[in-house]
Amino acid sequence: MKKILTLLPLIVLISGVLLGCKGTEAEPTVEAKLTRIWTAKVVKEGSDIVYDKTASSNKIPGYANYKLDLTSKTAAKLTEKDGVTFTGTWSISTDNTTLTISGLTSSSGVPTGTNGTLTYKIVGTPTTAAVTLETATAYIKASNTIANYQLTNP
Repeated sequence: MKKILTLLPLIVLISGVLLGCKGTEAEPTVEAKLTRIWTAKVVKEGSDIVYDKTASSNKIPGYANYKLDLTSKTAAKLTEKDGVTFTGTWSISTDNTTLTISGLTSSSGVPTGTNGTLTYKIVGTPTTAAVTLETATAYIKASNTIANYQLTNP
């Protein structure tokens, strides 16, 4: 009995340390962070801000229609500013800096000037609530400029 009473404080201390230690959760991958539905918060065509979700008026109000649905691990659905919805597949580059959406089609064909593929640079570090994408090349639907999309998860 004396041994148990002597060891009791040690057992309580070890139990407390073990219960108090919480393992660190692994940071979600870029793919996991992007696997959700995104809408436009701020859109720039070139250096010109053409849409701001919080503004009372916008140069291109159609960006309120913009939606990028990446909720499937492979399938993508992109609704452009003109309301046309395209479906295709998406992937992330091995260095996590590029998002490619390919095989894009709709009832009216592929997005103008893309051959069905849009490639975006991932700007900065995405979170589960926000990501910034920038077209890798000038996009005809963005006044033939580099388009920068600050997206939010609704």
